[in-house]
Amino acid sequence: MQSRQAVMSTSSMLDRPIWLKTVGLAYKLPVAFFSGCLLGLSSPGFELWWLAWVGLVPLLILIRGSSSPLESGLSGLLFGFGYHGVSLSWYLGLAPLAWLGLPETLGMAGAALVWLLEVVHQSILPCLFALLLGSLPLRAGSLPNIHRPFFPYLLSVPLVWLFLQWVIAPSEIFIGLPINQLAYSQYKQLCLIQTASVLGSAFIDFLIVLVNTAIASLILQLTGIAGPMAQRSDTLSPRFGALADTLVIGLLMLGLSTWGGDRVASIHNVLETATARDRDPQTPPVPVAVLQGNVSVAEERLKVTRPEQIASRYRALGGNLGALMLFMPEGVLNSSQMSRDGLLDVCKEISTRQDKEVIAGSIETLENEHVNAARLFSPRRTKEDVYVKRRLVPLGESAPIEVLNEKIPAPVRERIPATREKFMAADSTQLLHSIWGKVGLSIYIELVYPRLIADEVRKGASLLVNVSNLSWFHDASINRQLLAAAVFRAVENGRYLVLST
Repeated sequence: MQSRQAVMSTSSMLDRPIWLKTVGLAYKLPVAFFSGCLLGLSSPGFELWWLAWVGLVPLLILIRGSSSPLESGLSGLLFGFGYHGVSLSWYLGLAPLAWLGLPETLGMAGAALVWLLEVVHQSILPCLFALLLGSLPLRAGSLPNIHRPFFPYLLSVPLVWLFLQWVIAPSEIFIGLPINQLAYSQYKQLCLIQTASVLGSAFIDFLIVLVNTAIASLILQLTGIAGPMAQRSDTLSPRFGALADTLVIGLLMLGLSTWGGDRVASIHNVLETATARDRDPQTPPVPVAVLQGNVSVAEERLKVTRPEQIASRYRALGGNLGALMLFMPEGVLNSSQMSRDGLLDVCKEISTRQDKEVIAGSIETLENEHVNAARLFSPRRTKEDVYVKRRLVPLGESAPIEVLNEKIPAPVRERIPATREKFMAADSTQLLHSIWGKVGLSIYIELVYPRLIADEVRKGASLLVNVSNLSWFHDASINRQLLAAAVFRAVENGRYLVLST
């Protein structure tokens, strides 16, 4: 009799509907969206970095509680809308677009349209992430199995995320600007991100998603709100196994942070300016300075400030500085500044008279091709070194010109670089040859592609420099996101990085 009651009790438990699978999409999708918004607040500019370590948990629980892969994909899509809507909100900083001759209302609508299109575009990847996780045969724990389901939940989730965010997202086929990777939210956590020097920035993403997965697994096993997972490959019980996984990952994070703290301390000791010359007389510190003329996009495009006034502004900034290398932002040397008494002459004057090296961004024509470039002026060289940008901004520097020329009014078209003439991209790594060593250049978004910067270091770059023009976005948070990417490129490659914007 007791045996029969036990069987009936077990049967009733198995037949009991799983709570999360009974909840409708009308409730799940808003939760997914607002969870994505919260995770977006971890991005540089909002600085709630700790949200990255728990922000994926709601999405992972929703995926496990989905009744079909399609439902999982919709949850991922709405989550992506929320995350990218917040983290890419700097696109709204394009407004006002008065320099295009657009009224304020129309300019705000235009900026909102660009923001919305990019949010939808980037949300494809979270959608695919959720769709894949909803389709894969997953089992609890971290060990695979030769029998179905094959894949361990704890490792499969971070690996799928890494494939989409660090292989697909930076690819030219996807046409994305992966400037809001989860790893970049940790740019101020110097002890933790030191592991990027060994395993790259993608490993920080892996750790973040791994922690989120462990927390989600623990919640799922303790509450059962999404039903039980397939049995673990080890002999641990589901609940104890989930708790053990979380503790092990916590110890791993503690160990990595401790190692990173020791590394940061040793770097500070080695790079202490006051004693650097005594430790290595052959490589004394080289003081540098970034010159920022604070020329707004409206000043430049509408000619509110005359070119000679801008040149005079930079001449004053560069006068008698106690620095041996000076850096100017992207595109300061344009066609109007290359005429007589323009900024080009100012750069040459500073270099020859003050015996300094100057690196300045330029928009110019080389071998009958329009390029976004940077020039190095050196008192030891009669001809400037030139770097040509390798990765162009989609629709900003590379666009279907014929279509744009047909659809965009002439007064607006003349002020958009990609509609006047197509920019050409370099097809190989180029280094500038300073008297202090080889310099690896990058221009604007090239900084968010780790392979481009790593290629320069492999070819011998001892200093990394990025020149950018962020005046297009006014005071938006893209400046913080670019700074975060710069921090990671410096850590990855073990090089100083100068960010000139």
